[in-house]
Amino acid sequence: MVKSNNTTRNKLIETTGKLLQLHGYSGTGLNEIIKQSGAPKGSLYYHFPEGKEQLAYEAIERTKENVTNFIKDSLARYDDPIEAIQNFIYDSAKRFEADSYFNGVPIANIVLEISKTNDRLRELCRKVFESWHEAFADKLKSGGYSDEESWDLAMTINAMIQGAFVICLTRQDSKPLLVMAEQIPVMLIKGK
Repeated sequence: MVKSNNTTRNKLIETTGKLLQLHGYSGTGLNEIIKQSGAPKGSLYYHFPEGKEQLAYEAIERTKENVTNFIKDSLARYDDPIEAIQNFIYDSAKRFEADSYFNGVPIANIVLEISKTNDRLRELCRKVFESWHEAFADKLKSGGYSDEESWDLAMTINAMIQGAFVICLTRQDSKPLLVMAEQIPVMLIKGK
């Protein structure tokens, strides 16, 4: 029975993540989550007594874990942080072109939508971005950058990636990511 409950709980979180990706926070309703997940309404409130906000929180937390692990694994493929970050961005461009990159809650979209109305979710989104910054900063530190320089560069890189994705979406191509990847060695060698 525990396995069934965990399966239902996971299905509700997964479905919420997909719907947040498609419709945003305001456009995602509990009835649609129940319908798409196939879970009984009682299960939703059993697992998530706080309702939609708790479901969104869990879906964002899952995205944080999945994407942070993905970034760390991708960066670990290369010893040199410049090469690692540049190849991570090239890989992101390929994933964008293959339409296989956006699995999980689009954190930037959620922040834009809820930053003035939901401090709990905004704070979690801040932690998501910091987790991603930390992954890049750790890689930079391993290459000899100072703690402060690593953090500042990591924040810059993550901000550039987030902005590049927005522009990629408007252009419907990966050129902004490719251009950014080409600039990484220039930006990081000056800092080293």
